[in-house]
Amino acid sequence: MRKSNLNLELFAADIPLVDGIIESITLLPDQAKVYFRTENGAAAVFIFEQTAGVWEKRAAGQEIGGMITQPIHLVQPHIRESLLADIETGELDQETLDSLSVYSFLNSWSEQPLLEIAAIEMKIDK
Repeated sequence: MRKSNLNLELFAADIPLVDGIIESITLLPDQAKVYFRTENGAAAVFIFEQTAGVWEKRAAGQEIGGMITQPIHLVQPHIRESLLADIETGELDQETLDSLSVYSFLNSWSEQPLLEIAAIEMKIDK
């Protein structure tokens, strides 16, 4: 039985997320790319622009059960603390921090985050 998460997304644009697989993750300066394959075999690339942080728990090869997108003030404390530390070191400014959302790909069984990305925007390339 699926827990009720207010912001649980089962689709990103018209890409079904449930039972899809994260194939790989590529990190570039200010950008992250998540290569994804749907349950039916269709490929998509999630492109995260102006990426400020990535937290990954062996996500490649894992099946996901959906995605949650949250504004920065609602995310887990470890993410907020990491980004606040980046402000203190000058790697991030407050205006950028306030513009971030955190995109969390969830494990299909435990519904715990496998991959969390703090970024300004997400685009999808099919």
